[in-house]
Amino acid sequence: MPFEDQMQAILDTRPPVFSFVFGIPSADMLEQCRKRNIVTAGAATTPDEALALEAAGVDLIVASGFEAGGHRPSFLGSTESSLVGTFVLVQQIKSRVRTPVIAAGGIATGKGIAAAMTLGADGVQVGTAFLACEESGAPPFHREILFSGAARNSALTRAFSGRLGRGVMNRIALETAGKEDSLLPFPLQSRFMGALRQAAMQQNKPDLFFAWGGQIATELRHRKVADLMRALIDETGAILR
Repeated sequence: MPFEDQMQAILDTRPPVFSFVFGIPSADMLEQCRKRNIVTAGAATTPDEALALEAAGVDLIVASGFEAGGHRPSFLGSTESSLVGTFVLVQQIKSRVRTPVIAAGGIATGKGIAAAMTLGADGVQVGTAFLACEESGAPPFHREILFSGAARNSALTRAFSGRLGRGVMNRIALETAGKEDSLLPFPLQSRFMGALRQAAMQQNKPDLFFAWGGQIATELRHRKVADLMRALIDETGAILR
């Protein structure tokens, strides 16, 4: 579906928050969101990207550290030039913008939330911990990998989508390292790998399934959203008090 059609669906449904990556929507699109009281949140991987988001009038800036699972959402420079850790990035961005900053990447516990808030974050975004919960849209096969010993080793690779992204290291990520010139561009590589992904799940071959996830996967403890939320609230509150 073209981005313009996706954007129109957002404007029609009027969600409370519209979060986006890989750049900044047009000034007209952001204005249409403001008219509908839709809060906008854009991802930044560098201070320059944060400044660009603020200049565009985005409501919230998500400081996405390189620990985060999934794609690196860089848009002003190469992904390789924007691999800054979350807690450093939060401080770099917070000192340069007035827009509220949301810390993202490597946060799955109350300790992580409290640390981010102490460094100046106005909020946090938790991804991998919720992805691993039963209520997420991730296949059971994917969730089990995040709870397995394999999650100790994550990697940034283009092998599975054509864009640099982080997930649990596997055979394909290892064998394509240093050979990225032979990969298809995004999203063609993702479509190309889709059949392999399905076959790996059906045949129970985790070494051929790239499970998106962040470096914090080794610290996952909860399989239910209610249990995770309760732990995050209780742990964060206890520390900050």
